[in-house]
Amino acid sequence: MIKSQLLQGNKTNLPVHGLQNSTTASRLTNPRSPAGVHVGRSPKARRRAISESPMVRNYKLLPIAASSLFNRLPPSAFQPALRPLSRCSSGSPKMARNEGIKPENEEQLKALFEQKRVIRSSVRKALKAMDPSLRSQEDNAIQNIVLEAPWFKSSQRLCAYVSCSALREVDTSRILSETLQHPPKDGYSKKIYVPRVEDKNSHMRMFNISRMDDLIANSMNILEPAPVDGDGNEREDGNFMQTKDPIDLFLLPGLAFDKSGRRLGRGGGYYDTFLKNYQELAKVRNWKQPLLVALSYSVQIMDEGIIPLTPNDVLVDVLVSPSGVIPISSAGLDKMKV
Repeated sequence: MIKSQLLQGNKTNLPVHGLQNSTTASRLTNPRSPAGVHVGRSPKARRRAISESPMVRNYKLLPIAASSLFNRLPPSAFQPALRPLSRCSSGSPKMARNEGIKPENEEQLKALFEQKRVIRSSVRKALKAMDPSLRSQEDNAIQNIVLEAPWFKSSQRLCAYVSCSALREVDTSRILSETLQHPPKDGYSKKIYVPRVEDKNSHMRMFNISRMDDLIANSMNILEPAPVDGDGNEREDGNFMQTKDPIDLFLLPGLAFDKSGRRLGRGGGYYDTFLKNYQELAKVRNWKQPLLVALSYSVQIMDEGIIPLTPNDVLVDVLVSPSGVIPISSAGLDKMKV
């Protein structure tokens, strides 16, 4: 029954704002800009013989491959670790929270991470199979939605990933370049921070950039901000322990997402570690928590309960797909009213 539902695609009653059931996205044919790439992951392909992912309703998937994936996943993969979103009396969905899978033993935790590994492999294969023209259309549709969103226009300090085409991440080059080149008309400009990986222990810092030329290729040919600008001055470090100004918005990458807020990264833990530290700091400083927005191709969106939830995972507030904006948490829904 579960296999059949996932292969056919389940409808959701969550509100979707933007280009749902629209032909606008399919008409966007501007070529993808190569300007930005994401930092923190090696772009080298990981090839594994694994089945197609059965998570998207509008993509043709091989039944045999999909069946193979389900046969490899333990039964617990289909048992949601997070209660589905429910409606409060006010009509707003409850805040998406990590209800906290707390594995009773090491073997249970290993099983969850193995489920994640299988899903990652499947999603990589599905992304690799995407037609380039479809990818370009979805890139443009997603970036249009973000650039026109009230919650993006009203943000003053944001952290955004720099997309990597080799990793097949949703393109952010136009979001970054247009924001840097064309400040908002209301008189203030946004401060944009982008990530720089410091080591292999999930340590990541955010640096302020003022132009796309601030990005340089690292040893793995991935663009990231240099600690020193072109004039030899130290670049502003987003060391939020020392700043007085909170971040309004995070634009997040990932490999897979669902409509209950779960985000599956690439396994390094860089974003989850950074976000957890920042959220704790925001509590101590009595700051408003930032809006966490994930950008996702259609093929990356899975049905609820498929992505395992482990203790350090951070849930997102909003999911942006080519079809529109999907608010998940109460904070995400409130932002749709701005």
